[in-house]
Amino acid sequence: MKELQDILMLAIQQPAMNDQLKLAESDAVAVPDCLDFTLQRFTYDRPLPVEDVAMVVYQPAKRGQSAAIELRYCVAGSKYCTNPGCTDQVCAGGNKHDKETCNERVPSVDMITVRFQPGFIQSLQKGNTNSTLFELQSKKPFVKTITPCTKSKKVLEKMVHHNYEGILKNIFLQSKALELLLFSSDQFIQNDTDERYGCRFLTQMEDREKINKARDILLEQLDAPITIRDLARRVAMNECYLKKGFKATYGTTIYDYFQKERMEKAKGLLYEKGLSVSEVAIMMGYSCISHFSTAFKKHTGLKPCELLLR
Repeated sequence: MKELQDILMLAIQQPAMNDQLKLAESDAVAVPDCLDFTLQRFTYDRPLPVEDVAMVVYQPAKRGQSAAIELRYCVAGSKYCTNPGCTDQVCAGGNKHDKETCNERVPSVDMITVRFQPGFIQSLQKGNTNSTLFELQSKKPFVKTITPCTKSKKVLEKMVHHNYEGILKNIFLQSKALELLLFSSDQFIQNDTDERYGCRFLTQMEDREKINKARDILLEQLDAPITIRDLARRVAMNECYLKKGFKATYGTTIYDYFQKERMEKAKGLLYEKGLSVSEVAIMMGYSCISHFSTAFKKHTGLKPCELLLR
């Protein structure tokens, strides 16, 4: 899912590590006339540098409908005992315990989405003519990114770990979702993320999509370098905006990102597939093996032949 990849790229700024994620559990709940809640919990074998990230996704009002708001979160979490009888408060053995000491505790990456129905947002704003939720006045859709506050993360953990079922589950999720909406609204007003990105134009969804498309093009053709001019043409964006927006989004230049992913792929072909240095150099688009070896050592600290000996 594209939305999943977008927020993962912000939370784990080492894309090659995303392959380590394994879907451990998922849940989807629709609270009628209120919201849709989805959870995807991923576990991993090796330590991952996860940065907690939240997105506020706004769709402007349409004829006969209020604006729609979606909150997306990617946060570091924990999967506890696999026994369904084990909760945050009581272990499967019946003893009280601290979550941090759970013997079956496994680190996770939790992807949580809360999408509020337009009618529900409209009902919240009835009678309030002086202001709107999140001070939303734009006629265009946009995405803004914030770092989840401590209060929001506590709410998210409760939404993931609870024992409610049926109608009680709906009531519980609705109450917690409103807390998230409240905390996010406070943060949104106080902490505009134009400063985080350093690019005001990136608050527009269509421009964010162009940056993501540029990244996808790079990943699709790691064996065929593309110029920034051609890349800008393919995504229909000004070269300067593309370079600035790419670095603001992914924390590195287009060239460095491409080289890093290129060498990571080469590393896999050498170490896991057992291909020869010359074979990998050709597959990665190098006509000169020495140039490939130089680039590989710069990225990994090893010559390709040294990796093969390990």
